[in-house]
Amino acid sequence: MRSMTVENEGDSLAVIFLDSSISEEVRIMEIGDDLAEIASKIPAGQALTLSFQNVEYFSSAMVGQLVRLRNTIKKCGVEMRLRHLSPTIQAILRAMHLENVFRIENSNA
Repeated sequence: MRSMTVENEGDSLAVIFLDSSISEEVRIMEIGDDLAEIASKIPAGQALTLSFQNVEYFSSAMVGQLVRLRNTIKKCGVEMRLRHLSPTIQAILRAMHLENVFRIENSNA
């Protein structure tokens, strides 16, 4: 994985993003491919946790990737969680009316 690490956390596979900003279109496409590959290996009943503890900002294109990933893995019985969202990212999700679409944990408010 390019700028993310993957860790097992019991019932969840955690992906921790290392970049402070995720806004370049090519990079977002790479992240989407990486996440799809990771998610394809998670058994039903488990969860995929995406930790944005290092990320201050991501673009709406990244939100699109997250929505697509959520819809894909939900069909396979895998839950997606978002963790450690910056106030800026929380505001982006609120502006797009998506704050209730994702399971959000431990946000940095």
